[in-house]
Amino acid sequence: MTANSPTFLVLYTYVPDMEQRRAPHRQDHLAWIRDLADKGTLLVAGAAQEPVDTGVLVVRAADAHEVRRLLLDDPYALANLITGVVVRPFGLVVGG
Repeated sequence: MTANSPTFLVLYTYVPDMEQRRAPHRQDHLAWIRDLADKGTLLVAGAAQEPVDTGVLVVRAADAHEVRRLLLDDPYALANLITGVVVRPFGLVVGG
């Protein structure tokens, strides 16, 4: 993706007890995150704390369908740790 590609906000809703349940998948998830960041696709990633119930990503992609396809490879998604996904166009003002 280029700096001119559209930007999207992704909000994950996680399963209850995510902090404990993610442990076996966390290293794979972080490797997936780092790979996307290295490619310039992922600009921001993190999770709400206390409780860990929401994940936030800011992604560059051609469209929302591409974002959703990309998210299918997230190890947390593959482990069924994500119960909801919101993908919205995002007006990035600072960063990226």
